[in-house]
Amino acid sequence: MLGAVRAAVLGGAVVFLVLSWAPAWAQPKELPAKVVTLSGPAELSRKDAPNWTAVALRAEVGPGDSVRTQVGGRIVLKTASGQAMRLGSRSQLALAAGADGGPTRVRFDRGWLWIAVMPGESEPTQVEVRTPSAIVTVRGGGVGLRRNPDGSLLVQVHYGSAACAGPDRQWERTLTGPQQLLVPASGEPGPPAPVAIDEVEATWVRWNTDQDVAGGYGGPKPKP
Repeated sequence: MLGAVRAAVLGGAVVFLVLSWAPAWAQPKELPAKVVTLSGPAELSRKDAPNWTAVALRAEVGPGDSVRTQVGGRIVLKTASGQAMRLGSRSQLALAAGADGGPTRVRFDRGWLWIAVMPGESEPTQVEVRTPSAIVTVRGGGVGLRRNPDGSLLVQVHYGSAACAGPDRQWERTLTGPQQLLVPASGEPGPPAPVAIDEVEATWVRWNTDQDVAGGYGGPKPKP
């Protein structure tokens, strides 16, 4: 009898300890993300209601949902831990369900995308961007991506670092800012090169770097 009581008490203690420690082990869910900035025309397509409708500020965007901008539109999504995904004009992305303990997954369909991740973040709060030609994992800092009409992908790490790999992990490159990589529509890219900002995109880059400095993601401080 005494042995049974002792086993029950010890068992209860173990259960209590496991339940007490569980919240400390658990990672916060990064999704749904929230629309925190909205400028110009932008639309949202829900996984369960695929028709495109105007998106609202503070709307939640979950796995399977897509957002897109029209000419002149910009939209910023933030995950639960504060990582930012910014879409430029005429751009589109979809959020995907990620593996437990893995990064937030994004499918980048077209246009311009800027990912900002706080320095020193662990894998569950990093952001993984998938395209037909490459997988880009932003580990920290500010990273701009552009889908080109010929199917190629331009990855620019302005500060921080990102890991780039082929869609089947058949090649890998690590970029540290300021470096860029041009990934062809098929095949392996060449070596990383210094970042070269197109004059047409200078305003987009400047706006994002200003946002990153203000938000603590890194980047050069504005000159006095």
